[in-house]
Amino acid sequence: MFFAVHISVYSQSKINDIKNGALLVRIQTNQHLIDHYVKDKLLDKTNTFTYHSNNDSIRIIHILPQKKSDAIKTKQSHLNKDIINAFETEWSLSPVYYFYSNFSNEIRNNIFTNVFKADKTKLSAKEKSQLNNNFLIAYIGDTPGSLKFNALVLTDRNFKTLAHPWPKYVRTYDGLWFLKRKLSKSIQILEKKLDFQLSRIK
Repeated sequence: MFFAVHISVYSQSKINDIKNGALLVRIQTNQHLIDHYVKDKLLDKTNTFTYHSNNDSIRIIHILPQKKSDAIKTKQSHLNKDIINAFETEWSLSPVYYFYSNFSNEIRNNIFTNVFKADKTKLSAKEKSQLNNNFLIAYIGDTPGSLKFNALVLTDRNFKTLAHPWPKYVRTYDGLWFLKRKLSKSIQILEKKLDFQLSRIK
C-alpha cells in the first residue's frame, strides 16, 4: 500500500513538472577542451576540419582552415543547432527551452536568466515564474551510475534520474554504427514513454 501511494504522489508531481512547466534541454559548450587548446599554442594549430552533421538529414559541412580551438567551437555549435532543431521538430508534450551546461548550478537553484528558446530569445518574467520548481531536464551524454553509455537522459530538476516507473533514458547507440539511433527517433521514444506513464495517472 505504501508503495502504491508513493508512486501516486510522485506521479502527480511529475505531471505538474512536465505538463504545467517545461522540458529544459542541457547542451554542451566544450569550453574546458577549448580552453585547453587555447592555453597550449603548440596544440592549437591551424588545420582543415570537416564536420559531419548529427542531424537526420545527410549534410556535410566543410570548415575552412581554423585553429583547433575554433574548430571545436564551430563543431559544437553545429551539433547544438542539430539538437535544438530535433527537439523543436519532435517534442510536443510541453514547451521546451535550452541552457548551456556551464549554467547547470543556476538551474538547480531555479535561476533561469540564461535559459533561452530555440530562436535564442530569453524567457519572459511570466515564463520564468512558471518554471519555478516545475520542469524536467534532458541531455545527451553518459548515463548516471557505474555502467555508462551514451543516451538521451531524462532527470528531475536536481539532475537525478526519475524513479520507477518513469523513463530514465533512451540509448543512442553512439559508436555502434550498425545500431546508432537517430536523435529524432530517441526523442520520439522518450516522449512516447513519458506520455504513456502520464496517461496512467488519473
